[in-house]
Amino acid sequence: MVWARGIASLAAGDDEIAALSFDAIYDAFPGEPAPKLALGLCAEVLGQLDNAAEYYRLVWITDPGFVSAAFGLARVQLAAGDRDGAVRTLESVPEASIHYTAARVAAVRARLRDRSPLEPLLADLRAASDQVEALRRFGLDPERHERLTTEVLGSALDWVVSGSRGSDPGRTSLLGSQLDERGLRFGLERSYRVLARLAQRGEERIELVERANRFRPRTWV
Repeated sequence: MVWARGIASLAAGDDEIAALSFDAIYDAFPGEPAPKLALGLCAEVLGQLDNAAEYYRLVWITDPGFVSAAFGLARVQLAAGDRDGAVRTLESVPEASIHYTAARVAAVRARLRDRSPLEPLLADLRAASDQVEALRRFGLDPERHERLTTEVLGSALDWVVSGSRGSDPGRTSLLGSQLDERGLRFGLERSYRVLARLAQRGEERIELVERANRFRPRTWV
């Protein structure tokens, strides 16, 4: 069976053979989303980002029920340097989808991960902060909420400490923390202590407490 051969080849790392198998299925059933998704994955692992994006986009536009296409498209957009496009794709996952929360969490991370603090990050920091708050109201579990909070506040701290803030931010707080070094350190300390209380393993709890202590601002009392 051609489909089984394609799956087996993909699992074995024979990506080009897998692509040929899925391409044959696509020719036979051009309206089916599964071979398009498979071809998108093959193109992605082969480094053919434009082709991968085209297959993923085709599936996502024609059938929003295949949320894996949105995640695949966002991955290749990030790999191609289109961070804004990746965020838009992830944020296009509808609220009714069971993958809505995962997509919005990924969108927050897509905004900030692997960013230089020398970049103009204020707009993305604001958007990420607003999204984390919205996810909390939507019912995001406490652990993921605090982990996202540490990512946003950590990026904000690096940005503030770098001295590259540029124009007046016009906003004095981020996720309940003052938008300056002291306030962000307090916010990170608080979040890491919450994560320590939520930790299941003793070693993890100790590590999180140590992180909290590293971020605690110096005081004179």
